[in-house]
Amino acid sequence: MRMNIIGFSSRGCALAKKITEELTEHDCRCFGRTIGDEHGTEHVGSVDEWTATSFRECDAVIFIGAAGIAVRHIAPYLKSKTEDPAVIVIDELGRNIVPILSGHIGGANRLSALIGERIGGNVIITTATDLNNVFAVDTFAAENNMHISNPSLIKNISARLLEGKPVCIMSDVRIEGSIPEGLTYAHDGDAGIYITPFTHPSPFTKTLRLVPKHMNIGIGCRRGTDMETIERCVTSVLKENSISVHSLKAGGSIDIKSNEKGLLAFFGKHDIPVRFFSRRELEEIRGEFTESKYVESVVGIGNVCERSAMALSEDARLIVKKTAIDGVTVAIASEHNVIRFGGVR
Repeated sequence: MRMNIIGFSSRGCALAKKITEELTEHDCRCFGRTIGDEHGTEHVGSVDEWTATSFRECDAVIFIGAAGIAVRHIAPYLKSKTEDPAVIVIDELGRNIVPILSGHIGGANRLSALIGERIGGNVIITTATDLNNVFAVDTFAAENNMHISNPSLIKNISARLLEGKPVCIMSDVRIEGSIPEGLTYAHDGDAGIYITPFTHPSPFTKTLRLVPKHMNIGIGCRRGTDMETIERCVTSVLKENSISVHSLKAGGSIDIKSNEKGLLAFFGKHDIPVRFFSRRELEEIRGEFTESKYVESVVGIGNVCERSAMALSEDARLIVKKTAIDGVTVAIASEHNVIRFGGVR
């Protein structure tokens, strides 16, 4: 997790430095609002600019000082609970640690608990599901790397659980662990959670859709293919196979395509990590692939998209073979995936 920490006093800067030293497993940067290099922190001239940069680049933002300072500075940059980073406020003595934004999806509650363990502070949790020891669906989604398609329904699901009303759950992916209290496996009902990488119809009247990210996409294209053409092809393949774009975990292609602007723009637009493989790496992938003499004459190997999709994971299986549209080839492989309830309340 990448995080920025800022102190607003000499004691605050000292605590910021201490937290940075305690959280060595994370990528922490330590800043100070005081004049000069206070306790080894980087000086911040404009807190507004610092906050804007932190919101744009970090997973977590920590203010050591008054809660009002944090609230005033983060207010202009708030977007949504699925986009905002975790925000935590800590008093300069380190006595109270308060997650104030993105407690579940952003992980502010979990990070606060970790900081509390390391510095001995009191963690103050205000989220209702945590206070009442009720299953938090947004935390569950975050811990299992699932995209929440319609986050507006989180409040409805949480409210039902807090009121003791039943919530159904259905999954197209294997689930391990004991089902939390309040959830019931079902294929229909008034309200429920549907875990699926597909775009199948919703089974419940009010359905919160959670999309696991375990699909890998391999793409080949002619030189100079623009992003719009690539996106049109990918969208068509996904639609034909009822696969959600949010299920895409990673993308791959051959290394001679690593400077293709259209390909890079597509992966960048959808925030899909991409890896480019050498011809030798792709040749080592075992399986039955749709070979092309023409492609082999151009890049030295008969299939790029299927081999690239399979190369992204050791336990993948090809579920969509090579599909060609307007000079773009697409294939999709599914990784073995298990959704776990263990450790989630």
